Amino acid sequence: DESDEEGDNMKVFRFHLNNLLKAFGGIMTRYLHLAQILRHKICSDPILKQMCPSYPVPASALHSLLVNAETAMQREIKGFISACIAESDKPKDKRNSRRHHMSMDQSQLDVERGIFSLGIHGGNPEEGVSWKKVSRANIVELPSGQFVSEVLFPRTNTDPEVRHALTFRRSISRWSHEISEGRRELALCSGEDTSAPMYNNPVEEGALVYMDNIIQRTLLPEMQDEAVNAVIHFLERPDAFDPIANDVFTRYPHHTVQVEAEMSVACQALYTSTRPIFMALHRLPTGGEMYLSLVTMLEHAMLTFISRMKQRVGEVCQGKAAFSLLEDQRGSPTPLSQSMERRKAFTLLQRIYNDEIDVDDAAATAEPTQIGNILPLAPSENDTRSRRAALGAADGKGSFERELSHLVVLTKFNEPMSFEKSTLCSDEELMKASCLANSLLRVASLLEEQLRSRAGGWEKSSKIKAIRDLESAIKTIRFHGLRVAKFCRMEMLIQTARRMSEICMSSVLQAEDAVRLPTCVNNLGEYLATSSDNIREAGGNAVAAYTFSSLEQYIPHYLMQTCRIMAGGEKPITLNGIEALDRTGSVLYRDLKGATSFENSFWSEEDAANSFEMSAIFISLMESSQKDLENHYRGNPNQFSDTDYQLMFAFNGPRRRGDPRRFNLLKSKMKTERGN
Repeated sequence: DESDEEGDNMKVFRFHLNNLLKAFGGIMTRYLHLAQILRHKICSDPILKQMCPSYPVPASALHSLLVNAETAMQREIKGFISACIAESDKPKDKRNSRRHHMSMDQSQLDVERGIFSLGIHGGNPEEGVSWKKVSRANIVELPSGQFVSEVLFPRTNTDPEVRHALTFRRSISRWSHEISEGRRELALCSGEDTSAPMYNNPVEEGALVYMDNIIQRTLLPEMQDEAVNAVIHFLERPDAFDPIANDVFTRYPHHTVQVEAEMSVACQALYTSTRPIFMALHRLPTGGEMYLSLVTMLEHAMLTFISRMKQRVGEVCQGKAAFSLLEDQRGSPTPLSQSMERRKAFTLLQRIYNDEIDVDDAAATAEPTQIGNILPLAPSENDTRSRRAALGAADGKGSFERELSHLVVLTKFNEPMSFEKSTLCSDEELMKASCLANSLLRVASLLEEQLRSRAGGWEKSSKIKAIRDLESAIKTIRFHGLRVAKFCRMEMLIQTARRMSEICMSSVLQAEDAVRLPTCVNNLGEYLATSSDNIREAGGNAVAAYTFSSLEQYIPHYLMQTCRIMAGGEKPITLNGIEALDRTGSVLYRDLKGATSFENSFWSEEDAANSFEMSAIFISLMESSQKDLENHYRGNPNQFSDTDYQLMFAFNGPRRRGDPRRFNLLKSKMKTERGN
């Protein structure tokens, strides 16, 4: 915000400098035309050539005039720049001190010049306000340096700083180039010898060289010191990557608003300390010595950040059950991790943070390249249906099944103790992980936005090796952000599966007197609601949406797995128990929908309707009679797998006695009927 305020104040300085350069450019153009006419007249008229012995070389006539005029202009421009630049160590502290003294002097002056002062003034009342009494005629007569120090700075309430050199460099560089091109065209059309020493040796250094020397001598070391030291200072804090408290849930208790979670202090320090360097990068000539020096500063700051970032990712993820499912011991992604990257939710997450137009479903996490606009994902006012339809199909064909094939370990509900032995995240650890994912993805997006020049020329500068290394460092930060985001989603799947694995062990499934819900169902609903608020507070809506993505498919699948275990187990189940399973599906649908009722949620109404309907039908088959089960199979032979149908035919339910041979006979009979 402070840099934006300074940029607005510098508009006045740029306006006056541009007018000064425009006036000097017009004068120099007239001098060049005068020299061109005179040289042409002398060379074409022998009589005039004899009358002008002061020009022994007619092709160089008025050369000294042009040199003296340009030297005077360069001095005037350097005076303007010198007044705007102060090579001090702490200009902002100096500015605050000066503003304080100015405010004190002004208050004393108002008291002394009030209506009760009787015209008696202490000291000199003209000090500090002399620029207000300068007439327009006097202002015009002021030298450029004095005009800046006595008029512009008091009016804008700013102070000279060495950083202002970057503000003026592009205009002065363009002006110097135009003057050089004009002199070159004059030499070309008049036949002047450009190899002569007097043509190539300037009398004194120009304004551009003067300014570049200041930038290289004073500004670059100052920027390097601020960038590197600020990043290291915040990285050494114990809460460098911890979540920052957000009071949005106190101000908006219905928690349906868009939550913009703050980045961690380390990521904020990286962005704020490198932003001035990025702004300077686009104002310097591409590929020059100062340009490459700035790129080296940025790379050093980012590599320092990446080294601490990797340690933090290891502290958050290492030793957790979710991380062991995503990466092997060598750190390579598992087939499950690759399947997660092919899901639509992963593509949407990249689009939100990377601002991409089109991300391939199978794209590698470390190689996102295409850039574009963020597509809207907000749900409607009366439902949580998101706008995923605008992005094409919800998922690739069989993507959920491919991902599910690598998660067989989560559906072994008859071995619930295997989950207890695994290391799971607490609520605080999950908040830290979501904050880390959001912070890394956001800072990578902001850094890449700063790196890509809005004024063009990115394609040319991206060919420089140093820029490619810088872009690679930003991709590394994004890669680890996506890595932690996948960890959060896998942790949510494991936590949900662990709680739902307790359903098949609940005694309410054998209840004869009443229909009661298993205790773990209410626990799961509370966990989903609490986790939704915590993750959105620490990591924002985007990370929360990805963490809860596809739960509308997994919860019905876990519920059907519970039915399979009960149908193939030794424990009986009553009609009240089957009704409890059916109500469990309804309650979990309501709880999950409530937990994902926020802006930009990845909730899919179509997937939820299909999945929960399939689980409800599968549960209803447990209470059907043998005849109703056979009729259902005749009408819907492909609704479930043959293994599920065979399990249901062998199940001893409240209204039927299981007989697996009847399924084989019915299947053979239907095959014979189709053949006839």
